[in-house]
Amino acid sequence: MPLTRPPPKPEFPDPSTPADFNEKFKTKQASRYMNPCEVEEKASMKCLDKNNYDKTKCEYFFLQYRECKKKWVSNYAEKGGCDG
Repeated sequence: MPLTRPPPKPEFPDPSTPADFNEKFKTKQASRYMNPCEVEEKASMKCLDKNNYDKTKCEYFFLQYRECKKKWVSNYAEKGGCDG
């Protein structure tokens, strides 16, 4: 039976950015990649590994990661980027 309306949008906790992330970001080497959503990224990759790379089984983890990135990018922009 097809859905007549979209499923409700899942609620996610606040992003998992470590407390010392800003300090690490300021002191990182220029070429080093810093990921404030590392926990969500690892969870989504672990899900893919566990489910033989079937993305449909890991949709929740991808949504969590995207929400974390959206919140972090928004927060970063509000603070003025690198100058904030």
